[in-house]
Amino acid sequence: MNSKYLWTALVALIFLNGCNQDESSTPSAVVEPTKTAVELLNEQEWDDNRVYVTKDNYILTKEANGTIPGIMKPCFVVNSAKEWPREDLSNADSYDLPRVDFRWNNGKHDAYSVMTEKQIYEARDKIWSIKTDGTDLRLVTDFLDVVPMNKQNEAVPIRMMRRSPNNRYLAWSDSVNKVIFDLKTQESIVLGSDLGHSQFLWAEDSSYLYFEDRAKYWKYDIVSGKTTQMDDDFHFSEVGVIYGGKRYVVSEFGVGVYDEKSDKRLYGVSIYPKELQEQKKEKGYLVITREHSLQYELKSRSISPDGKYAWGESAQYRYFINLETKEVKNEKIVRSEVGDYQYFEQLGLNANYVRDGARGVVFLKLNEDKTVPKDKWTNWPQVCSGHSATLSWLYNGFANNGAFIKEDK
Repeated sequence: MNSKYLWTALVALIFLNGCNQDESSTPSAVVEPTKTAVELLNEQEWDDNRVYVTKDNYILTKEANGTIPGIMKPCFVVNSAKEWPREDLSNADSYDLPRVDFRWNNGKHDAYSVMTEKQIYEARDKIWSIKTDGTDLRLVTDFLDVVPMNKQNEAVPIRMMRRSPNNRYLAWSDSVNKVIFDLKTQESIVLGSDLGHSQFLWAEDSSYLYFEDRAKYWKYDIVSGKTTQMDDDFHFSEVGVIYGGKRYVVSEFGVGVYDEKSDKRLYGVSIYPKELQEQKKEKGYLVITREHSLQYELKSRSISPDGKYAWGESAQYRYFINLETKEVKNEKIVRSEVGDYQYFEQLGLNANYVRDGARGVVFLKLNEDKTVPKDKWTNWPQVCSGHSATLSWLYNGFANNGAFIKEDK
């Protein structure tokens, strides 16, 4: 080989080795990742100790009121619902406790000023969910565009919602529309659009839904999409459950229990005093006078996930019903006192826990005799923004053996 070319190659090799040594011996500069807007916000010191979830939404942690000191609960401030985490059926951590659906317009409507598109959106009713211990707030759906806005840019408010036992489907209604929202596909199906009362009742296996529309009862099959009108003597109500092959119907004056397959009425439990139950009946049903209606009619009602217990409150009385023993316990309402059967809006499995409210929550673990413990109760504000939150409804009620909190924590 030519010595000139050999010398040139050796010089090049030495040069490359030197470069490599220099690179390996020189410390490389570490580039810090750019911090997100949320991280920068959370680095600041806030007087209320808020923790940001997104740049427009944050959580406040407050000590709950009640008889047990030191219990801290989150209170959610949502200024941009589109940024808030959605309920995700694939997230098992969200379903380790029973959950509650509720409606909440996280913004406020102002009829006296021109509102932006965003302000209108935030002020619209949306459906949210949360664990019974007050954690894991999720947006279920804001896809309520099947409901038209009125001339004041207000959406018709949500009137009722009922979740399917498999957690996938949410039936909801306003004063007109009856809708099924599918959390998996994020699609909505309008079942009916008629003024009037709304009622929903899901099948035990979530395969069909009973609903009311045009003053008639209907059955909607999830797989086929077929809607069938039920007979006039078919019974269900806005509060009820199908479990163990039985249909439990909590009406204004008691509970009826039916065999779901045959539709045969098995038995009923009335809230009326025995002397009234012995009065003249027509077609096997009590004659309800206006006086009796005003006194006893259950304006608020709930039922446990397995149908074993039911609860109701009239203008003057509260009732707690054991559907297995057919025993009815009651109390006269004294407005200045906490009753034995108060705050039962969300009645847990085996009636071990109750929960009441959506904007502000009252939380109780009941005594062994299923009465309210006067010395152990907790309440806290669940949402710290917006206008109103109402219509709580329990679902996923068998999780954690029905207990509303992790008792070992």
